[in-house]
Amino acid sequence: MGDSTVRTAFRLTFTDYHQDPNGSDVLRRAVTIHADRITFDAGHLNLWLTGTHVGEFSLDIIESVCPQGDAGRKRETPEELRARFPRMGDPWSSEDDAHLLALYQQGERDFDTLGKRFGRKPSAIRSRLAKLGLESLA
Repeated sequence: MGDSTVRTAFRLTFTDYHQDPNGSDVLRRAVTIHADRITFDAGHLNLWLTGTHVGEFSLDIIESVCPQGDAGRKRETPEELRARFPRMGDPWSSEDDAHLLALYQQGERDFDTLGKRFGRKPSAIRSRLAKLGLESLA
């Protein structure tokens, strides 16, 4: 591990919107933090990079932690995301909510399929269902 040019990172997803560690006026459902070590202390997950503390998050808000092997990979631009998810970021209408709930109650549990149907990311479908009171999503 002596090669300091090797960059690793962890993608943390949260159970709900959480304040961005780099911007107090920004809320995020996920962040990617460059780190090479994770520790746990008093109900918190701590991230470290070459011995320096780079982040601390309550375990109560963490949904998942995934290593990002290529921390420098190119992320999709907002335009590329919008091409795949044309309604990304648009407000949900009461009609959309009713339709989503009806599909869910009929047994549709595939967030990818629902995302395509509504023009939104699968994570947005999951989040919306939780906001509509279906918080026990597996």
